[in-house]
This record gives sequence, C-alpha cells and structure tokens, in this order.
Amino acid sequence: MVFLDINTFYGPKAGGIRTYHRAKLDWFAKQSGHVYCLIYPGPAYQVEKLSPSVYLIQVYGKPLTSDPQGYRLMLDYVRVSQWIRKLRPDVIEAGDAWLTSLFCLAYRASGLWNGLLVSFYHSDPVPSYLVPWSQRGGWKGLRRGMVGMASAVFYAVQRRFDWTATASGIMERSLRQKKVENVRRLPFGVNPAFFNMASSPGSQSLQPLRLLYAGRLDRDKGIELLLEILPTLLSNPNFHVTVAGRGAFADRFESIHHERFRFAGFLTGEESLVELYHSHHIFLAPGPFETFGLGVLEAMASGLIVVGPNTGGTGELLAECTSPFQFTAGDANGFLTAIQSAANSDLAAGSTQHREVALRYGTWDQAVERMVNTWRELAS
Repeated sequence: MVFLDINTFYGPKAGGIRTYHRAKLDWFAKQSGHVYCLIYPGPAYQVEKLSPSVYLIQVYGKPLTSDPQGYRLMLDYVRVSQWIRKLRPDVIEAGDAWLTSLFCLAYRASGLWNGLLVSFYHSDPVPSYLVPWSQRGGWKGLRRGMVGMASAVFYAVQRRFDWTATASGIMERSLRQKKVENVRRLPFGVNPAFFNMASSPGSQSLQPLRLLYAGRLDRDKGIELLLEILPTLLSNPNFHVTVAGRGAFADRFESIHHERFRFAGFLTGEESLVELYHSHHIFLAPGPFETFGLGVLEAMASGLIVVGPNTGGTGELLAECTSPFQFTAGDANGFLTAIQSAANSDLAAGSTQHREVALRYGTWDQAVERMVNTWRELAS
C-alpha cells in the first residue's frame, strides 16, 4: 500500500522532524510492500529518497515566526498535487487543521484521487490557541466571535474526513462531543532506549532530588506556572531543577543563575534526551492542554515520577497509574503541593508503577504498526 503524509512541523532549529513522523519514516524504511511519503513545508523544493520505499519531500512554505527555521505555512500545493498523481496513494493523512485539510478534501471532491482520507488529531487548536488568544488584549467580544466562527469551520472540516485518529481517550471523547463520529484511538509509543535506560530512583542518590521540565517553553505548555513556582522550589535545599527546551520563554530561563538550577536549552538527538531523563527523579508537566502527553510517557518509561494537572492527556496518563501527584491546571499552590508530595513519596515504588503504564503503550514501532494496520483495514 502507498501512504502519503502532508504535514507541517518544526524546522531544524526547533526540533527537526517531530517524533511521530520520524518514527513512521524509520518503520517504513524497514518494511517491504509499502511506500511512504512525507511532504512538509520548507524554504525550497527538494526530494530525498531515504530508502527504496520512503520519500521525504520539502515544498515551499512561508515562515510564520521570526525564526526562519520555525513553523511554516505550506503554500506550494501544486507540487503536492503532482506527488499525489505520481504515487496514487491508498491513504492520505492530512496533518494540519486548516489549508492542508481543505486542499485534500477539495482534491478528492475533484475526482482526481479517491483513496482513504484521514486526519491525525495531534492537538485541538481551539482551547490551546484560539480561546487564550480571545482572552488577551482588547476587542474581546470581537475576538470571541472570530473564535466561534473559526471553531465551527474547524469541526465541520474535521467531520468530512473518512476517519480521524487521536492518541488519547480524552481527545476521542472531545471529538465525539463535537459530532466527529469516525474516530480511532491510536496511542503513541516511545523509543525503546527510554525503557532500556530506565532510571531507578531507589538506587540513585536522592540528595538533591532532581526535578526536570523538558518540552517547549511556550505559554500553552503552562511554562508561566513553572516560572511562578521556581523561586519557591529553589529555596528548598533538597531540590535541583533542570529546564530543557526551546521557545518564547527561553531567555527568561537562560537568565536565571542559581547553584541548583540548570538551563539545558534545546537538546539535539534522542540519546541526549534519554540521558537527561535518566539523571532525574521527578518530571514536571504543568501544561493544561496536552492532547496525549508524549513527554510524560517518555518520563514514565524512564522511571520518573510525573507531577501534572488532572486535565488533558497528562491527566489521563496519571490516572492510569492511579497517581496522587495531580493538581488543578493553573493552580500554582496545587502544583507546589503535588511536587512536595511526590518528593516525600516512595520514589522506587512510584517509578515501577509509572513504568508499567508506559510498557503497556509499547515502542514507536508497535505504535506505527497499529496505525498502519488500522488504515490498511479501513482502506480495504
């Protein structure tokens, strides 16, 4: 079968190909009988053939941020159309919620292609971006009206796909509430290296306790909550805090100078990330909008105790391991209390419990195989 992904993701400085797509590229490269093509926006058109059956194609996209290697808006749909005609894919996965989705729906309606059209619901832009935007600045009434119209269009488009995949149960339920009925839950996995190097808090020195945040340093990740409680955390001589990532708040963290604080910046290569997880005890996940919580799952696989809100994908993962280390999203005092509770808990027992949940999700190879088998079954 032929699978075509049309997606927008980070540029090289912002993280390269996001983990989900890299996992698919790696999986298909090891298979026979399938062809996989990933199309993404970049500064210029270029084609890479990574294996006899795997294509990586860059088409022009306009930068959306001041960083030319950050997010881009795909504009060269002529090239995309040419590759659809060339490959005649059995399945197309449209990865962004706006232009690419509309293009794919219109292309199929034209009769030029008639395969299975699916969408992977990585995040819900309405609560994550649109609603917070409507609550900032002036003209709030106008902003709310614009968000209402954009939301209606977004969910209407989502209903037009043959199937929509989502990684978490909470997002599946959210879609069904919006009358998006054809939904399949296809949870993520992790690199097996996280399991192979799982930390063992019971055998590590617990002085000081090492707390880690690793992820984007942006508002939607709850990063302002971490900044708010950081002085209190560092006032505890038993806490050492590491922050790793890249984003709008990177300068704020880089300017912090404290003997028990480390700003690791953006880490290139998954090996560095595995080592970082392995050297810490507690993972901080303040983001209220996580649609799955991949970083949380990686931390669990590594044996870290996770402290996070009782909402979104993070809350769902923590509920699976009956974790008491949850707080109400946005509540700084609740966040601090949950961290202190985790610090005073049996870390070895909690580590084992968290890791058992991650093992049920498995590796990325297993996750991609679940996805391919699902689309192949539905396409037939």
